[in-house]
Amino acid sequence: MFFEYRFWHYLTRPDELASNLQNSTMRNFTQRLVIVLLLGIVLFSLRNIWGMNTETLTSIMVSMTTTDYILARFASLAGAIIWSLLYIGFHIFGVALILSGITKIPYRRLVPLQVLITGILLMEKAVIFIVFAIKGVTVNLSFLSFGPLAATIMENWYLILFLNQLTITSALIISLQYRFIKQIRPEENRRAYLWMLVGLHTAMALITASVAFIPFTSILNSIFGGGF
Repeated sequence: MFFEYRFWHYLTRPDELASNLQNSTMRNFTQRLVIVLLLGIVLFSLRNIWGMNTETLTSIMVSMTTTDYILARFASLAGAIIWSLLYIGFHIFGVALILSGITKIPYRRLVPLQVLITGILLMEKAVIFIVFAIKGVTVNLSFLSFGPLAATIMENWYLILFLNQLTITSALIISLQYRFIKQIRPEENRRAYLWMLVGLHTAMALITASVAFIPFTSILNSIFGGGF
């Protein structure tokens, strides 16, 4: 038997997707995967062209020539495209590999689920980008997370960035992953899988918050600026 992989249909029915993957052969998955990949590249490119995360290029426009600034903008756009590929690739294939190692579910069955999850993450970024574009400003914190609230009562920037990773989308993703896993592993301890997913997302949030403290600018200056 065959079933067609439909993004919007299975977005709210991960348990049905899990059941079909166990009993039938999937069709038209590659096309959906390519669509998610292309939409992600377009989204990250638009964000960069509009000016998100390109604040450091302003100094080039002031201190160097127009040609240097144009080359820097093209390099920044290329970097955004490369980052989109890494971001999408990790959330589809990397997370699927991690979940496979933890749950012992075959890796190939988890990839279709992670395409849905990655699509949700891209939609979240699209909503934030649209709001920023309408307002004409950007901030480091997502209004869909606990970050803005934490910033009003905390001074520890690491905790603020950590809470900024805990969004409404995170809760939705955990729910979808849990429903998928318990459909394939109904005989296992379901509560253990739920806590495993919560722990995984918490660990990823902690790591992401830590990345913000890596002095990439200083490292690049040391590499390309002629010494330490």
